[in-house]
Amino acid sequence: MSERSVKPSASRRIKDKRLIKATFMLVLYSLGLIGVLAAAGYFGYRLFQGPRAKPMKDIAHPKKVIPAFSTILAASPPAPEPPKQNQVTLVQMAKVEAAKQESPGGPLYDPTSTNVAMFFESLPLSDPQVAEAQSVLAKYVQATTWRERLPYIFEPERVQALMQVQYEERGQKDPEHEALLAAGLITAGTSKVINLQFACSTQPAAGMLANFHRTRSGKLLLDWESWVAWSEKTWPEFKQQRSQLPVLMRVVAGESSYYNYEFSEDWRWLAVKLHSPDRLQNVTGYVERKSTLGIALANLIGVPLPHKLPNGAPMPALKLPGAKSLITVRLAFPNNAQSDHCVKITDLLADRWMLFPEEGK
Repeated sequence: MSERSVKPSASRRIKDKRLIKATFMLVLYSLGLIGVLAAAGYFGYRLFQGPRAKPMKDIAHPKKVIPAFSTILAASPPAPEPPKQNQVTLVQMAKVEAAKQESPGGPLYDPTSTNVAMFFESLPLSDPQVAEAQSVLAKYVQATTWRERLPYIFEPERVQALMQVQYEERGQKDPEHEALLAAGLITAGTSKVINLQFACSTQPAAGMLANFHRTRSGKLLLDWESWVAWSEKTWPEFKQQRSQLPVLMRVVAGESSYYNYEFSEDWRWLAVKLHSPDRLQNVTGYVERKSTLGIALANLIGVPLPHKLPNGAPMPALKLPGAKSLITVRLAFPNNAQSDHCVKITDLLADRWMLFPEEGK
């Protein structure tokens, strides 16, 4: 080979060495720069995390057990309790059940039942039921205060307010009954009422009627309202106040021929004489002759009327002329009443003084 051809080769080798060296330095520089950046990033991350970062030694510790959800609820503050509802205690439940046992049974006591037929059966005075009723009445009479009489009274929770008015506000006393005249059993469906009739000198026209409701528990309880002939107002109060609102009154009804003031048209009105049980007070009640109410009242006092009855209307049997009937009615005075003894009969509650629970409403 010639000298000319060797020189370029040496020159090339020198260049190659320089290129390799530069590349190696570039790689080293790049690795160093990457290392610096990685270190900076690591320390920056640790600096940013601060105390929240877990030390490495915690990794070796066992995992913490997460408590059950029910335990968390138990440990948490209790939620505010909702407002307490009316809670029924066992004692209250017992009282309710006891009250049910003392309530009467049978369709007449069911407000959904209407026009239940009633049957009366005479009982001999020697009947055990008569003796039982007399025993209840004796305990009632022997009680020294009206509050002591409550255990022998039918529906005492309702009636005690009436008794307080009768004895404390009105100062009334019970009529004194005399000899037992008759006894009977009133039956309507499964409802049973023992009826005792006594002589009474203060109520000659009405006598004294004692009615005893047979409850579901089998106990007999006195119907106090019919016993004392309770009315919502005393007769003097009723006549003085001249209430235009219907007032419940227990009366002895009979025929009347008195037509006057607002009720002078005898062709339109039926006049009914209404006496207090002691017959010391009276008013004349009026009802339209052609009405169902008028025909029913006419039958009770023995006055036959020619008017036709509505189909299916429950009517009492026609009594003999001059008949007297113990009835429970509602009475009201007309607007601007011209007298204190002419009233309108607005309702006939029963053809007796004893009312079953729904009849007085």
